[in-house]
Parts: sequence; C-alpha cells; structure tokens
Amino acid sequence: MTRKVPGPERARGASGAEVRNWLGEVWERTEAAVVLEGGDNGGPLAERGLIGEVFDAEDLAELRALTTTGTFIDDICRCFGSVTIALLDAEGEFIGTGSVHGLTDVSWERGRFGNNLEVADPERLVGFLERLGVRMR
Repeated sequence: MTRKVPGPERARGASGAEVRNWLGEVWERTEAAVVLEGGDNGGPLAERGLIGEVFDAEDLAELRALTTTGTFIDDICRCFGSVTIALLDAEGEFIGTGSVHGLTDVSWERGRFGNNLEVADPERLVGFLERLGVRMR
C-alpha cells in the first residue's frame, strides 16, 4: 500500500517561475491550439475527440493571455479536469498541454509541473472556450 506523505514533506511541484519560463518557450513555438475531450486521464491526445480549433493569430494571442495570466497555487486540483488545451507547432506536433479544472484553473503539463494556474479572468476563458463550441457550464 502506498502511503501519502502529508504536509511539508510531500513532493513539491515546479515553481510558478519555472512553469512561466516553459510557457514562454512553448507559446513562442505555437502555431495552433486544439481543445480535446477529457482532462489528464483522457488517454493519448491523438485518440481524443476534437472539440475546438484555434488557428487565427489574434485568437491564439487571446488564448495565450487567458491561460497564462494569473497566480500559480503551488498545488493541483484533485480532479482530472474537463478538457485539454493542446498546443501545436508548425509541423502539427503536440508541444504542450493544459487541462482545464473547474471554471478557474489550468494545469499545464500536470504530471511534469504539479502546479495549477488560477487564471486571472476565468469568465473570459470560459466564454472563449464556449465560442469554440466547448460546453463548460
């Protein structure tokens, strides 16, 4: 049986600064984004249902701002998330993912960083996703 270690002894995720550095690098290479069915337990990305697509530069800039601006909470949500935002490079390869948790958080590369971002404008993020056809409420 695996015992979870409570309190300060538990393994910490990456700092907000580390995640922000990674986000800056990956978003610079991003040419498109897709919204896929399922959160962190949704299976292989290529096998998930496609819910929404973002190709327009202005829409990508808005999505970037909505999913990278906010406060890292130094913890993760215990659910798997509802949908996944996957970033693609110029060759159409997946280069980063973030799962949406509740209507307020994005967990970028949860297994890697273990640090959710509480987004600065959750209403705008939900509205943006709903414009893509993603049912969030």
